[in-house]
Amino acid sequence: MKTKDHCAYQEKREVKTALTSTPAKDRRKQIARAAYCAIAEKGFEGLRMREIAARAGLDHSTLHYYFEGKEALIAGVMTYMVKELSLGRDAAIPSRALSPRETLAAHFEALLHQAREHPEMFVVLAEIHSRSARDPGIRSVMSRNERTWKKFILEILRAGIRCGDFVPTLDADVAAEAIVALIRGLNFGPPGSIAKAERALRLLMRWLEGAREK
Repeated sequence: MKTKDHCAYQEKREVKTALTSTPAKDRRKQIARAAYCAIAEKGFEGLRMREIAARAGLDHSTLHYYFEGKEALIAGVMTYMVKELSLGRDAAIPSRALSPRETLAAHFEALLHQAREHPEMFVVLAEIHSRSARDPGIRSVMSRNERTWKKFILEILRAGIRCGDFVPTLDADVAAEAIVALIRGLNFGPPGSIAKAERALRLLMRWLEGAREK
């Protein structure tokens, strides 16, 4: 299984690194990565602090020095996905070199790329999102990340409306909510799902450009 093999490889490297002198920032990343892999393999119910410490090559008693509890750990997992796995970003293309339409298209393509390269990421996101419905602390973490994501998309849409990339009658706030909801609801797991997601995002782009009015 790609997810398990990928996580196992990373964890072996991280345990080896943890046995040497490691800055606190890198230790936090190792722990977040271990939690990410645990959720991908076992679901949120399999998230046990003692096991996370073992995966990261740390003593359980020191884990709370880096993360006070599960809420802080989930925030660390979300940060890991955004920064280390470039969730929803294409680091190879500077945003300033792209038009609003191209920036949004690159954002969509980056998500599809991640679905191909790191399918476990969307398993983790689904698990955290499902848990957030019952856990106010986790819901707060998800809400903060979604606000940041929506703001990013909203800025692209508003710039696109101003320059003519997107239809002038578009309600940017409603469109940003719709984009977040659509992507969050896409299922990247089953065979053929990425192709379906790609078609859905292509249709979404046509809607933003005003294809429905032609």
